[in-house]
Amino acid sequence: MNFYDLLFDGILKPIRKKHIEMIIKHECKTVIDLGCGTGSQCHILSKHGFKVVGVDKTEKMIQIAQNKKIDNTTFICNDITQNTDMDDSYDCAILTFVLHPNNQQEIKNIINEAKRIVKRQGIIIITDYDYAKHIKGKLAEGIINIIESFAKPLHRNHYYEFMNKGGLETIVKKQKNKILESYLFYNGSIKTCVIEPWTHKTQR
Repeated sequence: MNFYDLLFDGILKPIRKKHIEMIIKHECKTVIDLGCGTGSQCHILSKHGFKVVGVDKTEKMIQIAQNKKIDNTTFICNDITQNTDMDDSYDCAILTFVLHPNNQQEIKNIINEAKRIVKRQGIIIITDYDYAKHIKGKLAEGIINIIESFAKPLHRNHYYEFMNKGGLETIVKKQKNKILESYLFYNGSIKTCVIEPWTHKTQR
């Protein structure tokens, strides 16, 4: 296991479990993981029988993912806002910690691209940082702040902007996305929002 997986897989385990529950609940069969990193989440999705596509713009991450030789999974090195897929290609898109390193317009572009490639009856699952309301969550939030302070300057600045704008749920709502369900992790310092993909499209 590489260092990246060793560092994050334990932290992300309960979040990925909830992702699987949501995908099963909404009867999705095809899933695209936008910002898939080293493919660990794709591996779990594949084990549950889903047909998976993982997209990440970092070539090294994609190489690691491809070396895992995961069944029923295709990996693509590409910007997640510029997928070549046709409209309505997938039942579900997953965005895990890919919004906060971007500015507000880029966040909107990422979500809109997910909407474009997800079927009308499908779902988009977004997990990222949010503001905690209780003391234990504030402690987790403090640890996250320390971790993010070591990120590259542009990433770090966008993270602070993301939190100053209110965190995941507030930003998603401000961009007029309909939240179907939401779930808290680590005492509210991390949140998952399940949104529907058709609010910005002309109804058929």
